[in-house]
Amino acid sequence: MRPLLLLIGFICLAACKEAKHTPTPKEVVAFDKELATRLSKMTEVDQLYAGIPQGKHEGDWDTWMILRDSVNRSHQKFLKKIVDSIGYLGYNRVGEEGESNFWVMVQHSDFDPVWQEHVLKLLKKQVEVTNANPAHVGLLTDRVRVNTGRPQLYGTQRDFNELGQAYIKDLEDRANVNERRALLGMETLEEYLNDATLSHFEMNKEHFKEIGITKPTLYTLPE
Repeated sequence: MRPLLLLIGFICLAACKEAKHTPTPKEVVAFDKELATRLSKMTEVDQLYAGIPQGKHEGDWDTWMILRDSVNRSHQKFLKKIVDSIGYLGYNRVGEEGESNFWVMVQHSDFDPVWQEHVLKLLKKQVEVTNANPAHVGLLTDRVRVNTGRPQLYGTQRDFNELGQAYIKDLEDRANVNERRALLGMETLEEYLNDATLSHFEMNKEHFKEIGITKPTLYTLPE
């Protein structure tokens, strides 16, 4: 069964109880406008193929998935060269948008979780010196865990039930997930899932109307 809506990829910093070290200052490097621009253009293509089939491929998921895989693999070849020569691309080199663009393409390299985990370690170091988005640690941590058959820590990789409500299949230590998310500056899991549910319902409103569902089912927010 093909999905109604493909979820775009559209984030684990452990709480170190005794860590009182002073983070190493950000490396001073020149902003690379050319690289940032290239990342932006690559991400436009990434996001196109992360979505639903379009144009002459509308409705043809088989072909679309082949094209998406080809795009992701092509992008990863370029990203691997960057990582090998420079490391993780942080704010100082490509700006906040560039860092986000770099991260999302790493996030979509699901065919190579070993490499994803390698980049995750580099990302964590950049977050320590405020040179990357902390939420990206949560997202990439969960992505690596899902891709290697382990439960999530932050609840970022969601699915939808028959009512169109977002949910998390496998989550470690669910009772403390919001504490972990807060450490990365993320909203509560309930808020995150409700936002996903509302978006999914709006995009598929006609389908839900046909099966008698007139409003989204939301979670009660924690007090």
